[in-house]
Amino acid sequence: MSSVLNVDTIADKAGTGPVALTKQHAAKAWVHFSTNDNPPNADGSFGISSLTDNTTEVEVNLTNAMSDLFFCPVAGGGGSNTPDTNPSNRNLAVCVESTTKVDSEGYTTSNNHVEIQCHIAVLGDLA
Repeated sequence: MSSVLNVDTIADKAGTGPVALTKQHAAKAWVHFSTNDNPPNADGSFGISSLTDNTTEVEVNLTNAMSDLFFCPVAGGGGSNTPDTNPSNRNLAVCVESTTKVDSEGYTTSNNHVEIQCHIAVLGDLA
């Protein structure tokens, strides 16, 4: 016999926070933006408080702190909003800056800063 659970909201026992997933994991944050926008604007996001343009990199500021520096930012990117004769020449690098910040940088294979469409997700445990 199968069951159906229909709810509007799932919260912790206190009713004030998210529930814990048992033997599962979900992205704690995600964002899509273009480094061509000045300042960069999130086209869509979850768990992101702001984006900060630092000329050659964009800082992705998380709404909630991660539990430690061993969380995993995952990124994909490429292309641009302008015509490009060699879109495969674009790369995206991300690194953990702090428990509340991920740095991202678009660059070419010759290490020049370049416009890029960024898709970043953050996996790990919240503080």
